[in-house]
Amino acid sequence: MKFFKRQCTLDLEQPNWVRDAELLVMDQILDQQLEIILLAAPCFPKAQDEADTPVGRDGMTLEQVVRAAIYKQYKRLTYRELSDHTEDSKKGRHFMKMGRRAHFSHQTLQDNISAITPEVLEQMLVAITKCAVDLGVDNGAKLRPDSTVIRMKVHHPTDASLLWDCIRVSCRLLEQAREAFDFIRFRDYRKSGKRLLFQLTNTKGNVQRRPLFEKLLGVQRRCMRQVAAAIEALSQARFGDAEQEKERVRTLQQLSALLSKMQQVADVAYRREILDEPVPVEDKLFSLFEDHTDCIVKKAGEALFGHKVHLASGKSNLIFDCIVQRGNPADSALFTPTLDHLAQCFDITPRDVATDGSYASGHNLREAQARGVCNIVFSRTRGTLRNCTTSKKMETMLKKWRAGIEAVISNFKRGLEAGVCPWKGWDGFKRFVLWNAITFNLRVIAKCIVHQLASA
Repeated sequence: MKFFKRQCTLDLEQPNWVRDAELLVMDQILDQQLEIILLAAPCFPKAQDEADTPVGRDGMTLEQVVRAAIYKQYKRLTYRELSDHTEDSKKGRHFMKMGRRAHFSHQTLQDNISAITPEVLEQMLVAITKCAVDLGVDNGAKLRPDSTVIRMKVHHPTDASLLWDCIRVSCRLLEQAREAFDFIRFRDYRKSGKRLLFQLTNTKGNVQRRPLFEKLLGVQRRCMRQVAAAIEALSQARFGDAEQEKERVRTLQQLSALLSKMQQVADVAYRREILDEPVPVEDKLFSLFEDHTDCIVKKAGEALFGHKVHLASGKSNLIFDCIVQRGNPADSALFTPTLDHLAQCFDITPRDVATDGSYASGHNLREAQARGVCNIVFSRTRGTLRNCTTSKKMETMLKKWRAGIEAVISNFKRGLEAGVCPWKGWDGFKRFVLWNAITFNLRVIAKCIVHQLASA
């Protein structure tokens, strides 16, 4: 009877990998490459040289943290859904190395995964790519770089909507401050601000909109004066109770950060809408909540709000380089750093490099030739610049092969749902992109091995 119960338990707990062979291969790769997981040890004070030592919040081990992050991106889960999978998914529990009774909340998972820094993730991406090279998945002989935009999860910014954000957020914070400290005084301007936003949204023509903007700016300035008065009052106050003093410091930091953003939004809106003055993009703020957001204008005139990400793919679609950039740098400025990255991290000089026309420049052509690249192809050339190839047939072939990077980017953004970043902050954005790049490379390796096993 005991043997029968034990056998039934084993059968119920054994996951079925028939429809998810890639995840099984990824699990075996991580089992054999524990040094990849141990790279994250410096991010946890309790970490030692063992992957199964509890290091994070609520006793999560280092291996569980890394595997949970990869599983989350691979399955395109939210943290709440990931928490459910740690409890009732056979494949998920097996992949994440969950014990018989182990289960973690979404807060625990988020805290532990967020503790791994972008610098460590860059090292992990290099280590996984080296593993792919060692396994023969790719040798780095062919390279096709390109850039894309990953958007932040923010609403489309307009001067009116940003002013309204300032009004509602300042009133909300002041209301919370008044509940905690009875000496805070403020007037709620959210009703009048929302009415003016509605009128601006439904009014066309600069002449008709200007008086409404003047009123909305007046409301926003009154909110700024209230925030400044609350900051002054909180700065002078002191409390003997530790919890109340901690709350005072936290509220003071929130209001001080908000006030500087409100001043920037008001200045830009006044210059644009009242003075009709062109404002440089460096002076603009595109989100009150994600103030690091950049405005990237595509060739078709579409404005995207996020950050530019540079990806360099090999012949197997493996990502050899992933650069996350602030601002909107020219693609041509990212060509040489990619070649340097391959030389420093993998000791590889590609034989063929095919890129988009935005990377074309005489400097990049000369730099590639100096490094020993035989065939350099830009999809479009300018002026007297000419592609450097061994034959016309090779140039045509590389131009056609370069177009495949668009499919790689599409698979990266849609296959892993990495087109819009829901993580908060600049570091959160970098972590989101790098975790997806790590997962993408593991998936490329797994697909290659599964294909080889199927064809054997």
